Amino acid sequence: MKIFFKTLTLLLIVILVLYLLILGLSSLVPASQMISLPWYITRASALTAYGLMFLVVVLGTGMTSSYIYGLINPARAWKIHKYLSLAMTLMVLLHVGSLLFDKFINLRLQDVLIPFVSPYRPFFISLGIFGFYILLAIILISIFLRLKMPRFWRSTHYWVYPLFGLGIIHGLFMGTDSPTPIMQFVYWSTGIIFVILLIYRFIFYRSKIKFS
Repeated sequence: MKIFFKTLTLLLIVILVLYLLILGLSSLVPASQMISLPWYITRASALTAYGLMFLVVVLGTGMTSSYIYGLINPARAWKIHKYLSLAMTLMVLLHVGSLLFDKFINLRLQDVLIPFVSPYRPFFISLGIFGFYILLAIILISIFLRLKMPRFWRSTHYWVYPLFGLGIIHGLFMGTDSPTPIMQFVYWSTGIIFVILLIYRFIFYRSKIKFS
């Protein structure tokens, strides 16, 4: 029952974020570029998923290197990580689904599931598709193999780093609102923090373990 209420609370928070993003997008993008409600849902869900993915990467890296435990105890950090990942997955599914109803680019089901099929910006859409399948693989492995193959399950978490890289490039080149100053700041600031985390995780932290 506790899990149900926590999940419901998380979903309500995500819905609120979506609503606020929809209001914000209406002031960022010219009216001529906003075709319909699916456009709002597509962009809001994409931005929410991106923000959640950034938090998942920051928290996950902090858990791996233990620096986050100075702020949050391990059990709570694990729960937050799990619920953030759940919310991110729901937003990605909403993003993919709403694309099918967006009349501006008129994507078909195969366009959002098969790389390089879409006639509209096939390369950058394909980056999003690859990212979707990486996320799906991580989720399925976490559900079915976490206890049976724990070492393999832990190794799949490294896939989050290329997933984030694909996500930021996909967002920069596909988002209608990406050229706006606010979104440029969001992408560049989170991208720089991501690079810093990569350097810390794979150079400084690994060196620290080696010589400890």
